[in-house]
Amino acid sequence: MPKITEAARAARRNQIIASAAACFARDGYHATTMAGIAEQAGVSKGTPYLYFDSKEALFLALHEEWNCGASSRVNAAIAALPEAERRPRRILHVIAAAIAAHVQAEAETCRVLMEVRAQAAHEPAIATAVRAADTATQQQLAGLVADGIAAGEWPAGTDPALAARLFTAGLYGLMAQWHLAPGSFSWETAAAALASSLDGLQPRSPAADDRRHTGPHP
Repeated sequence: MPKITEAARAARRNQIIASAAACFARDGYHATTMAGIAEQAGVSKGTPYLYFDSKEALFLALHEEWNCGASSRVNAAIAALPEAERRPRRILHVIAAAIAAHVQAEAETCRVLMEVRAQAAHEPAIATAVRAADTATQQQLAGLVADGIAAGEWPAGTDPALAARLFTAGLYGLMAQWHLAPGSFSWETAAAALASSLDGLQPRSPAADDRRHTGPHP
């Protein structure tokens, strides 16, 4: 029996992932089955198991694919900036625009991403993957904001971690609205407005710092 080449294996794996994205996006995590994914891909029922141990593993592969694709798009957009424009505030706008483009280009995978986050509340392996991805993203964005504060682009005393959390929360909120009502707003405009909203960040007040350490005041 002739061996399957690595290129053929990679192509078949990608075919199964694409079919899984279609099934998860259409039917949701719980209603999707490995047999259904095989049918969507036009392969035998056992073929998906040659590449993925379980439906959960396939679900996580889609989450990883989304993250890698988004990271590649963001990195390419930043690399395309002229050196003189690679300032933290400008980079934040570029990140927002790149994510907007990715959501629209990978709409099915983005819908699955939203469900991955919901399933993280119930599936430990999924929760671990989501937390790891979130931690990496938050650290990178907080570092970018910290660099911007040091450069005088945002006020001294701004909380980088909070700014990063607000930015990512805004992106996920836009994703949720987009999938509920596709085409109801311009992603490009919304993403630019989200990045601009951080321009109004104010320094953290001493009273706010006190509350963080002592708890809410009566």
